[in-house]
Amino acid sequence: MRDTWQRLSPREQRLVAIAAVIVLAGVAWIGVWLPIKADIARLARDVPRAESLATTARAQADDIVALARAPVAARVEPLPAVERALAERNLRAEVGGLDMQDGRVRLTFTMVRFDALAPLLDALARNAALVPADITLQPRIEPGFVRAEISLKGTR
Repeated sequence: MRDTWQRLSPREQRLVAIAAVIVLAGVAWIGVWLPIKADIARLARDVPRAESLATTARAQADDIVALARAPVAARVEPLPAVERALAERNLRAEVGGLDMQDGRVRLTFTMVRFDALAPLLDALARNAALVPADITLQPRIEPGFVRAEISLKGTR
């Protein structure tokens, strides 16, 4: 390659050098600048979503701290506490089965709105110290509805 370069006239060497600079600039443009530009655009789109997730995480962390500081609920009988929580949330009609086995409350919904389960479980944890030990969810044909089998255990 060195011999070929030295055989070129000074004018040809300049032209080859200019062509090499143009090719390197093109490669840098395609290989470096365009990916950086695409990443900047993607990050600009993702920032609002990330901020929203961070806000949600902060709120959940605050809720966890509040739960840790909350006074412990008095010992209550599990089945009546579950019945009361179901009645307060108008979910009693959706319950297909409610019983107690091995110290755990077993609750079966044949069809219930998915978004109704979290407030129910939250109320049971706060008011009756009952937390989920096992949850099985199966989607139903109707959007937003599930079949739910929940096993609750006492935290004390």
